[in-house]
Amino acid sequence: MLHAKQQHHQHMTKLLYVHGYNGSPYGSSYHHLKEACGDTYELHTIDYAPTQPKEAIRTIRQYVQEHGINVVIGASLGGFLTLQLSGLTRVVVNPCWDPAVELPKVGYTGPINEYVDILSSFLKTHNDEDRHLCTGCFADGDELLGTQYKAIFAKYFDKVYSISDGHKITAQSAVEIINVHLPETLHDKIVEFEPKQK
Repeated sequence: MLHAKQQHHQHMTKLLYVHGYNGSPYGSSYHHLKEACGDTYELHTIDYAPTQPKEAIRTIRQYVQEHGINVVIGASLGGFLTLQLSGLTRVVVNPCWDPAVELPKVGYTGPINEYVDILSSFLKTHNDEDRHLCTGCFADGDELLGTQYKAIFAKYFDKVYSISDGHKITAQSAVEIINVHLPETLHDKIVEFEPKQK
């Protein structure tokens, strides 16, 4: 019985959650996602310094490689960082598309040059091969960012969805993300998680 449980654990789809600005790895959003994951997905989380976004992106990529993460889920500022992970399957929730503009509005006083550089690089290097690898979930009631970035996101990625509630991930929106939009994101990759036929 123990062996069967371990085997199931090894074959679970692994998710990595990247929190937003002023958030924490184990905040309420993480717990809502964890609850929605149940026994179907294995949820990891990670912390980063918002003043060092380039280092944060490197750290996230390294974590993905070392832990065999299948999907990265980033919210708000974490969504911006997750957007930069080209070639990886990912879901962004109310992503802060332009941190250099948005962060000062919520009290951030750190350097913004790296954010400008990262966005500029993304716009120059984004390619069609990455269009289907990132899913965007945008709350119609987002009180922080509104819906202004939804149309911009849709210019670069194919999967764009509306979710319930506001900017922060709630129990309800977590269920939508995990039970509805995550399976859609994984649709093209389901074969990777099925046992091979002999």
